[in-house]
Amino acid sequence: MTDTVDNGGAIAIKGFNYQKASMILVMINNYQRDGFSVIPEADDDFQVHVDGKNIFIQVKGEKSITLSKLIKKEIIEKNLV
Repeated sequence: MTDTVDNGGAIAIKGFNYQKASMILVMINNYQRDGFSVIPEADDDFQVHVDGKNIFIQVKGEKSITLSKLIKKEIIEKNLV
């Protein structure tokens, strides 16, 4: 009998919570921009519509997250449509 515990579910929940927090932060910082909208779990972790662009965001660990930082660091999945 093994003494190891499969905690994959707990790890997944932690990741989903981080994704939600990241999306909410982007929303709080950008909700007043014209044409701004967010779609969770679209073609990536979430999709942002702003300034006539569709931005597909794959969330990675960062200490501070902004939309411009996500774009500059290419944390976005190289999908600017």
